[in-house]
Amino acid sequence: MLQSFFFDSVASQSRRPALWVDERLYSYGEIETRARRVSAGLAAVARTSDARRCLLFGHRSVAAYAGVLGILDAGMAYVPLSPKMPATRIAAIIEQSSAPLMLIDRRCAASLDEVLRLLDERPQIFLLDEDADEPHLPSVAAALPALPAAPYVQHPGTAHDVAYILFTSGSTGAPKGVPITHANADAYVTGQLKLADKVHEARYVQFCELSFDPSVHDMFVCWANGGCLYVPHTVDPVYSAGFIKTHEITHWNSVPSLAGFMQQMRKLTPGAFPGLRVSMFGGEPLPRSLALAWMRAAPNSRVLNMYGPTEATVACTCFEVTAEFLDDPRHTVMPLGWALPGVELLIVDAELEPVAAEQTGELLIGGPQLAGGYLSPDEAGNSRFVAKTYPGRRAQRWYRSSDAARAATQHGIVFQGRLDTQVKIRGNRVELEEVEHVVQACSHAALCAVIPWPFDEVGRATGLVAFVANARVEIALILRACRQRLPVYAVPQRIVAIDSFPLNVNGKIDRMALAGQCARGEVAA
Repeated sequence: MLQSFFFDSVASQSRRPALWVDERLYSYGEIETRARRVSAGLAAVARTSDARRCLLFGHRSVAAYAGVLGILDAGMAYVPLSPKMPATRIAAIIEQSSAPLMLIDRRCAASLDEVLRLLDERPQIFLLDEDADEPHLPSVAAALPALPAAPYVQHPGTAHDVAYILFTSGSTGAPKGVPITHANADAYVTGQLKLADKVHEARYVQFCELSFDPSVHDMFVCWANGGCLYVPHTVDPVYSAGFIKTHEITHWNSVPSLAGFMQQMRKLTPGAFPGLRVSMFGGEPLPRSLALAWMRAAPNSRVLNMYGPTEATVACTCFEVTAEFLDDPRHTVMPLGWALPGVELLIVDAELEPVAAEQTGELLIGGPQLAGGYLSPDEAGNSRFVAKTYPGRRAQRWYRSSDAARAATQHGIVFQGRLDTQVKIRGNRVELEEVEHVVQACSHAALCAVIPWPFDEVGRATGLVAFVANARVEIALILRACRQRLPVYAVPQRIVAIDSFPLNVNGKIDRMALAGQCARGEVAA
């Protein structure tokens, strides 16, 4: 069970530090006490409802982390919500999850009223226990009941139970849920423990939100190693650089963009982070220039480039960056590398038949980390989970990643781009169709197209531009509506009204032509 990685460490080192958050250090024993209290309270509440899922609306607080462990320990799946999401998206996730219970910390309580106004059916909401001296308690939180006190009863559970549900960008205009079982998560964490040697008094840092799956790595790989998880209150690049030094962080995990911002702020000076031992990057391509700068700044650290969709549990490949690899200037972007333990990879053509060596095709992912499908059985994306056997392969189910790739003899899997309309913006998955749904709905335009633009020097999209066929649209109103309904990273940077769309030979919108207009500076917001 996923929570066992934490509780097994408690048994051997209850007094050692497990979590640093809000300028305070908490021991394994202290977090265990809080988590067991949450678990007992949830068990008492759910005794008559048979609740299997629990929403967690917490943000960088000890209550949020105790909530994760407590929900799991109660035999439920946690469904994380982030206050950085628009209220409409939070409400959509709540409705899709069908979770009857919600735990909320005081920090997120101020956002609760706006969310609840959008719901037809509300879950039962409880305020998570926090320190008594927490300042500025929102009035809405004061009205929420706390979880009832109850005797702790251990819930056995099975490896096939769902551990957590994360929601990713959906092509239909609504987020889609990905249920990950304890078996999926256990396979990932166990593989990670084989990947990197144990570091004495390890200190992991967590920059991402609990709603982003690298958080699973940060928490449970850290606690499985008996380390302490450090949670900064901001991901500001200047603050992050100082945070590494002040807290002597040993394990780093982030999207390359965060390190890129630090590089722009001239924080990656040679030898800046001598205490780092393992540095992991994922979620978007890692360029050679950034890898070089990071290795100089962290000369004692291994640098690992990770890849994997949420549907395959956090990450499924790894490439260890070496000085020898970086010496060749032709290596502009780091490869995806090799499969993690237990993971199987295959590159196939449009008929799902294996391609020849070194040929480009679609990357298939199989193995014990693979989710069983999306939360909704009607989700169109379920067609990307296919049942198929291949000679010499153990996996019988595969996930079609929609990533174009080829297998290189020396460096493993090499990413070649996307096969669909999904892009990554600062490491976050964005379905362009979802953004188009929102733009079209609020602009009432006859046609709408959203393209990634601009790109950085290694071809990573850094923003979006939306084109609408309606010269009378109110651009400010469209942008405002997008900010209300989309995560900040998915909001177009520009809305461009055009008289007519360029079309390709098939009569479809020619997105390459639109990108060409952006490149030539022919569009104006």
